[in-house]
Amino acid sequence: MSIYPFLTFNGNCKEAMRFYQSCFGGELHFRYLGEAPYGRDLPQEMKELVLHASLVSEHVRLFASDMPGDDGLSKGNSISLLINMAQNDQLKSVFSKLSKKGEVTAPLSKNASRGQWATLKDRYAVQWIFTAG
Repeated sequence: MSIYPFLTFNGNCKEAMRFYQSCFGGELHFRYLGEAPYGRDLPQEMKELVLHASLVSEHVRLFASDMPGDDGLSKGNSISLLINMAQNDQLKSVFSKLSKKGEVTAPLSKNASRGQWATLKDRYAVQWIFTAG
């Protein structure tokens, strides 16, 4: 099991992640909303938002995205903890424990390319993103 910081930005994810790369080094990769299966149906300005960014080096693993839509960012949702697990059973167990007295924001579901995926806000308002597979 590994836990990584996952940052959320209000349209400036690309700029921020390039800044972090200049600070920490590492390889930086972007995937855009327009590249997602539903992306061709989005307005052009949304297609250019970052769906997933990763900055990876020997000592740094930092992930991020832009927050699409009118809701934008609010206090408490600009950073999440991303948990990556090798086994789906382990993910289900930890997800169940962390969700007690919390709020499941996206239930466990199959993601065709990556195994399980889910999100929740725990009882202390910490945002968690789960991936396995």
